[in-house]
Amino acid sequence: MRRLAGFALAAVVVLVCALPMAASAAGSISRPVPSILSAAWGTDNGVGCPTGQKGLDNIPVIFNWFIRRSSIQATDFQILRSDGTIATPTCALQFPAYAPDEAQTVNLIGDFGDSVTGPTPVAIRVVGALDGKARGARRWRPLPRVAQVKVSPLSGGPYIVDAWTLTPAIYHAEPDRCKVGKTFVRVVWSNGLTAYPTGAEIGPDVTASYRAIYTLRNGKVVAFAPLAVAFHYHAKVANEDNNQDLCLPRLPRGAKLTGVKIGGGLIQDPNGDANVPQNFRLPLPGIPTR
Repeated sequence: MRRLAGFALAAVVVLVCALPMAASAAGSISRPVPSILSAAWGTDNGVGCPTGQKGLDNIPVIFNWFIRRSSIQATDFQILRSDGTIATPTCALQFPAYAPDEAQTVNLIGDFGDSVTGPTPVAIRVVGALDGKARGARRWRPLPRVAQVKVSPLSGGPYIVDAWTLTPAIYHAEPDRCKVGKTFVRVVWSNGLTAYPTGAEIGPDVTASYRAIYTLRNGKVVAFAPLAVAFHYHAKVANEDNNQDLCLPRLPRGAKLTGVKIGGGLIQDPNGDANVPQNFRLPLPGIPTR
């Protein structure tokens, strides 16, 4: 179920930031080239597959395109280990990020190494035929070759890898969408998220800390506080959703999303590692996202 944290219609905080002027970049930036934004080791021996295997590791792989669920097979991916060996996932799922508008994430689950004795996973390689599409595109098509990426270590906290404006065409079918606000921004993290240090559902402190950074037509950089944050919370699974939606007020005409900020020590990944302060900046127009 997608939840709303920190609902506060009575006061909308709008802060003018003392930041250097950011280059203009739309929240729905064109993405002609598919790439992997991140691959972060989430759990060590902490999850399982639907077919019954337990005590496995997981690595969420975040793409800048949506990936077609029916095209995903475990054999589409290889995990390179620190000792030179290669592992194939036991299963590859779009879960717990399962909504159609969360299709950037493929959760790889299998025996990828050991955080104490080694080896450890160091890189992800796509070797199979995945279908994908840029956000807003109507048709799926085979992904061209995607560059290999490094795996972030188990001990690192979660970090923001993407942010984009949810358009009506994409968001209208989301049953657990923002219930307040006029503008909605998807924030994609490297790993599943719960509240730090309890592992419980996130609360108002997360909403209070988030800021969506916009550049206005006159060049002024403004930070908007969300009215609420919408997210999925599963409670009974070891790995949580890595997507959060900022429910924002109506913005000035022509405002361009250029970044997202949040303080540290508020959110943790499935390994219990807290986030450091995030100051995510969208890439410049015309530069492929990574």
